[in-house]
Amino acid sequence: MDFSILVNNAEYILILGGFIAISWFLQKLIRPVPVIGTPASILTKIVSFFGFFVGIALIVTGAAAWQTQATNVDTYTTYLLIIAGLALMLKPIKEFPWAALLGLIAGGLCAGAVYFFIGLPETVFGIASTWVYVIIFLIPAVIVYMVFKFIEDVLKMVGTILASRPVTFIVGFMCIAQGILLLLGNNLFTILLS
Repeated sequence: MDFSILVNNAEYILILGGFIAISWFLQKLIRPVPVIGTPASILTKIVSFFGFFVGIALIVTGAAAWQTQATNVDTYTTYLLIIAGLALMLKPIKEFPWAALLGLIAGGLCAGAVYFFIGLPETVFGIASTWVYVIIFLIPAVIVYMVFKFIEDVLKMVGTILASRPVTFIVGFMCIAQGILLLLGNNLFTILLS
């Protein structure tokens, strides 16, 4: 797939990702304002819902810029794209029990495949076929659960760090500043590192 449209518009994606990353902060600032507080608060909640998808767009943009060695996106901007994308993407993921869901799917697929494609007699080695199906369900379900539970815990740990409010605040403002400076033909990291 050609992701050049994302790489060519990395500045705008950075700014969008930055605003979504700090939407919680903007909501706290705007909420007390009398007339626009409530509608703006609802709008920021809607915007933060799309953070997962913008996070994916940030990661894909960073990966595409890294792979193609894009001239308009330097190495530090690529890192910023990927870190901001992870921060936005891992926030909702860390709250869902993916390991349990994948374990149930794996166990169900195995038991279903045996039931529909092979079929078992009434008893297998003196054990009722119902119990054999339960065992066929449980073995892959537990194995998949244990493997993905470790991965889920690692993602939760990384997500807890990256999705914490101080980190999202810093990353969000860096994304906005870098996006605006890139539009103006400058670079935040050139300014900071010189």
